[in-house]
Amino acid sequence: MAASWSRSKTLGTKQKVFSWRIDSRGNLFIKRKFRKNRFPRIDKISCRHLDRLCEFMQDREWKTLANNAAKLCMGTEKDGIGKFLYKLRSEVSYAQLSSQLGAIFYQAGVWEWNEQKRGMKFLLLSENWQEKTTECYRNSLSPENEAAFFDNVLEPVLEPVLEPELEPGKIVKSKKQQKQEEQIEVIQKIEQMKLSAFFRD
Repeated sequence: MAASWSRSKTLGTKQKVFSWRIDSRGNLFIKRKFRKNRFPRIDKISCRHLDRLCEFMQDREWKTLANNAAKLCMGTEKDGIGKFLYKLRSEVSYAQLSSQLGAIFYQAGVWEWNEQKRGMKFLLLSENWQEKTTECYRNSLSPENEAAFFDNVLEPVLEPVLEPELEPGKIVKSKKQQKQEEQIEVIQKIEQMKLSAFFRD
């Protein structure tokens, strides 16, 4: 059976949609789309690295995101989650996974967030990150949550238009609006088929 992906958004001012999943060994996989790339990129954060990150957070002090690309390259970034990931693997794109990790661990109840979209900080709430993240992942795959995501992210705001040739006050939808509705319907059918296959297997 193909792995199912949970969908989420980063917490910053520019909320970016991403997908993620966790396997039975506690490895976390994050799928992101970059503007210049045609296909999304999938990164793996190993259970060992996540354990190390948990140890880094254990002093119960607020930690900054600290994932500025230029500062990481120049070695001037302050201590924080992104810089810690950069020490584990010296790749800027890996360090910037701290944005997605922040959203996942906050949603799972592993970290607390200071609720600042700029200058965000995180605090460790639970050392049992693997169990809480796995539970959050499974809950996010429920049909109700899947449907809610598509309602919030994909459904356009359809404004009725008046067609002058028709009866006064009669409301119809433009061709563009009809096309948008058809596209959403196709996407929802695909997701429903995936969910059906998931529960059937």
